[in-house]
Amino acid sequence: MDGRKVRWIGASAARRWSVAVGAAVAAGAALWLTALPAGALETTNVVLGTAKDPNLGAEMVIAREKGYFRAVGLNVEVKYFPSGGDLSAAVVGGSVMMGSSGSTPTTTLRGSPFPIKILAQQADISGAQQLIVKPEIKKAEDLYGKKVALMKGTASELLFDSFAAAFGFDKSKVEIVSMGPTEMLSSFVRGDVVGINIWEAHATRARQAGSGHILVSGTTSYIPGKEGAKRIYGDHSTLFSPEDFVAKNPQTVRAVLEALARAVEFIGKDAEAANAILAKEFGMKPEDMRGIMKVNAYTMVLDDTLVADLNRLADFLHGLGKVKSKIAARDWIDPAPLRDVRAAWVTIK
Repeated sequence: MDGRKVRWIGASAARRWSVAVGAAVAAGAALWLTALPAGALETTNVVLGTAKDPNLGAEMVIAREKGYFRAVGLNVEVKYFPSGGDLSAAVVGGSVMMGSSGSTPTTTLRGSPFPIKILAQQADISGAQQLIVKPEIKKAEDLYGKKVALMKGTASELLFDSFAAAFGFDKSKVEIVSMGPTEMLSSFVRGDVVGINIWEAHATRARQAGSGHILVSGTTSYIPGKEGAKRIYGDHSTLFSPEDFVAKNPQTVRAVLEALARAVEFIGKDAEAANAILAKEFGMKPEDMRGIMKVNAYTMVLDDTLVADLNRLADFLHGLGKVKSKIAARDWIDPAPLRDVRAAWVTIK
């Protein structure tokens, strides 16, 4: 922010604001004002970037389809990118103002270094990170002597490292091959590998097309005799923006957060309606989308779990030489805008 104080007013006073936010006012939503002319947005045209992926872009889609962006006076274009790297390039180039991506590309961008701020989570996607194995693999030791695929330098590798550490698994006893998600999926279906460390929605396709099952995810063990909740790895999709955009556009940033917050609340209130919207958007069967939504926690909360998971990832990437120096998550999380929009969702120390 640029130092101007933010204050909140109720719906009665907010009616004096522009008709662009009339729907939000009628709903009784709190609106913010700064020293700018009463509640004005610095810009109303905003380009948001993400992937065509329910782990990353769910809230953006819901906010667009339910009219939440329009309700806060914004004209938003949601652009899809094939990878986190492509989104990062667009953010650096200035064609995208704010983006939602997984932790690895976002941390890599910050460590490049490029000055971005995390403004909110979009989801805790730890449960969407999964080790999928063939039917004959019942326990961890059944992988010994076999081929397991992962994507090195990403959440895929860190999940497998976390699995090994949590279950006393000796990684040296398997043949690890590195490949991207599409190649992982096709190799698994052909039977070239018996295990893949992959994320949704690829994991669903691997289970269906390759007769696979989940051995472990970032949050749950499915190993016989060891079943149950077990958080071994934390991953998150986050909303981020260049520092200069955040500083120069405090009201616009808060408007985006307000719209996305309403999307989170909608998902929590009517998961089936949200599922229908997302299944249509992402070209998935409703039952498959329902499974993905079940393993993700759609939240914008900024908490100490997020900080710890980002720090662990940064140390991992630094050890691989993918970021130039160690970066502390708390240094590039800006809680002020979200605190103004949903104060209870900010609990970081």
